[in-house]
Formats: sequence, C-alpha cells, structure tokens
Amino acid sequence: LKQSICSSIREACVGRRGFALTMAATATAVPQQSAPAAQASKPDPSEVTPQELERIAGTSIGSGLSPEQAAQVLRQDGSNELEKPPKPTLLMLFLMQLIGFVIVLLMIAAVASIAVNSVGQKKEDPLSYTTGIAIFIIVLI
Repeated sequence: LKQSICSSIREACVGRRGFALTMAATATAVPQQSAPAAQASKPDPSEVTPQELERIAGTSIGSGLSPEQAAQVLRQDGSNELEKPPKPTLLMLFLMQLIGFVIVLLMIAAVASIAVNSVGQKKEDPLSYTTGIAIFIIVLI
C-alpha cells in the first residue's frame, strides 16, 4: 500500500522539481518492482539521497529555488494547481434531481394513478386525473 501511494504521488508530480526535492528529503526510499524504460535514465527521486537530488535539481534544500529558477519552472511546467471541473448547468442539476429514488417512485405513482383512472368508471371525468397530475406538478417544482 505504501509503495502504491508513493508511486502515485511521484507519477502525479513528475516535472515538479521543488516538490520532488521535498518528497525525497522527507520520504523513505521505497523499492520499485519495475521501472519503465523511459525513467531508467533519470534516477527515481525516492531512491536517491537528498544531497544527490539537490545536485540533480540544481537547487538548495535550505533556500529552495532562486526567483529566476522558480520563474523558469513556472513557465516550463505551469502553475501547480489542479484543474477545476466545470460547474454543472442548471438543466443538468435539474435532471440529476429527477433520478433520485424517491422522485422516481413518485413519478411511477403518478403514472399509475393516471393509468388506473383512464380505465376506471370515471375515465371521462377530468377531475379523476387530478391526483396523478398533482404528483407530477409537485415533483417538477
């Protein structure tokens, strides 16, 4: 479990020099079962000492990146932010509300009420359909 968590974090942060440096300095080395051929040329940040990683990244554990290096990393890798998922539209929110269990049961009850009244003795009377129509209106509001 520890190995999979470390490798997930490492994969998510490839190219983030400052974060990889911090991770290597604070984390213990976790042996890898198999490494892809593309990563064979670069040392795994979790398997090198903090001093080696400091040398490879061209930074300092004590002072971090210089403003010029930080600006270059920002230009190269972009900001260290997760992409925000788009907000659902009002129509999508409305439709998502209609698939709730209780709402579906109420819709079935409305259809059943209208179906029973359409084959009953008072099928010509429009007031006999009020229960089903009222359920539909209440559910949609």
